Amino acid sequence: MVFWLAAAAALVLWFLLLLATAAATRNPDVTPGPPTGELPDQSPAVVDLITGHWRLSEEAPAATLLDLAAKGAVRIEEIGPELSLVRLRRDPGDLAPYEKLVLEHVQALAVDGVVPTGALAEGSRDLGRWWKSFRKKVVVEARAQGLSQPRWSRAQAAMLTTTAAVPALALAVAVTADDGKHNAGPGAGIVSWALLLMLTGRLNGERGTRRGAEVAGRWLGVREHLAASGRFGRQPAASVTVWGRHLAYAAALGLAPRAVAGLPVGGAADDRRAWSDYGGMWHAVTVRYPKRLFRAREPLPMLFRALAAGAFAGFWTWMILLVATAFDRWPDTWLRPTALGVGAAVAVVPLPLVRAITDLVRKEDIRGQVVRLRRFQTGSGDDGGAQYAYWCAVDEGRGREIRALGIRSALWHTLSEGDQVRARVGAKLGWISEIEVTARARHREERYDDTGEYRIDAPENLGEVRLSEPRRDPRQEPRREPRRE
Repeated sequence: MVFWLAAAAALVLWFLLLLATAAATRNPDVTPGPPTGELPDQSPAVVDLITGHWRLSEEAPAATLLDLAAKGAVRIEEIGPELSLVRLRRDPGDLAPYEKLVLEHVQALAVDGVVPTGALAEGSRDLGRWWKSFRKKVVVEARAQGLSQPRWSRAQAAMLTTTAAVPALALAVAVTADDGKHNAGPGAGIVSWALLLMLTGRLNGERGTRRGAEVAGRWLGVREHLAASGRFGRQPAASVTVWGRHLAYAAALGLAPRAVAGLPVGGAADDRRAWSDYGGMWHAVTVRYPKRLFRAREPLPMLFRALAAGAFAGFWTWMILLVATAFDRWPDTWLRPTALGVGAAVAVVPLPLVRAITDLVRKEDIRGQVVRLRRFQTGSGDDGGAQYAYWCAVDEGRGREIRALGIRSALWHTLSEGDQVRARVGAKLGWISEIEVTARARHREERYDDTGEYRIDAPENLGEVRLSEPRRDPRQEPRREPRRE
């Protein structure tokens, strides 16, 4: 009992030390400055960081693209009520690394120097890595300007790591003294120390400097001035030709939601709406995911599934009618024909048996471009792991609606969105049995230019842990399976 009390005391003292260190390194208070239309020197991405409690939001990449348009690197043109284009214009020269990252993404997608704004979410990039690279580049600039710094200094991090070993060691001793037979003390100490370090990491992140708080206050004054106009919330991205950099800063300050929504640079592509450049011109397509009861399945397993369903239905029909014949409720001569008829109807009438046989003996060859690769969890296996259904949507250039096809996991992992492929498909069940990449996606590998940034200590959880709900990050949303057609 004494050892457990000592472990509890050590843990409480360590938590008090952690809370004291967290309080001493919290973000400084930001006092909004007077309303002003004068724009300081920081870029929209840095402004997004320092005015959002030193957390980068989803507005930052779109605001950066708007700023590139204001600088003349690209031009955003509104062609119609539902179509706008980003047109590459000229090399603007000296750009910040995160601005180059956004521009290179647009260049990778461009066909004849043009990308529809809706297609900015396309590409086979690793979105998590892209965001990590973008965020670190913004943090590097903010630190270079003296606006931001790591929350834990090296000395503080070393102190918290070292002192966390004390309650972990005390817990190990308590467990060993309480139950020495199983020798669980060392394991308990290691696990508890790792958990304490994990908590320390969760509280770590980026925090503002005193100068950063002053600059953030001036930008909040700019925000108040821009909000007073009451116009930016309704402005499309193409209006940057009129408003210039003011629209980019309005986007970074959360005042231009329509313009940000129209430039999904840092967002994940829509599951059901895709943009394809197959045939040499960008066009939008709708992707439909059929119900998997009789679709998107391999022919041979579907054949056995249909036979098993028919046998199951026929057996229970026979059992029920057998009881009915015993009470003279059903003719004995109709017992077997009825059971066989019900079994055949279950197997054949919904057409799984016919479809499976048809796809086994005949397949179609298709050519096109992969526009969507998705996997959705369908359950859990016997080993506790997740089970997935894998989907591949191929634009053949024949229409604006595409039915997603089922595919094996091994083939699915060899593909990237944007690849041009040749595939053999069972048309009735919608299953890809073979697929060959004839041309890799132009935007398969994007450059990240991470020279230097990867060395900085910039944890993912930028900013302090807050009791209030932080700004939602769509990159952390769980993938939901779309409604079946």
